[in-house]
Amino acid sequence: MTSKQLLQSVLEMPSIDRAEIASALIDSLGEAPEDDITLIDEALQRDQAVEEGKARYLDEAEFRRGIRRE
Repeated sequence: MTSKQLLQSVLEMPSIDRAEIASALIDSLGEAPEDDITLIDEALQRDQAVEEGKARYLDEAEFRRGIRRE
């Protein structure tokens, strides 16, 4: 069975089974590199700031204008 065939079989499973397989695959990768952990922490902090009203999300136009200024 090829990886594409396996993936197709898994995608046809009920969501609870797919979630279990996804979790097992992620666990099999081991610890996330320190850079990944740092990025995830930053994303969580930014999301919390938005939820608390201390920051807001930018739409695409605002984002692009900010890039052009730098």
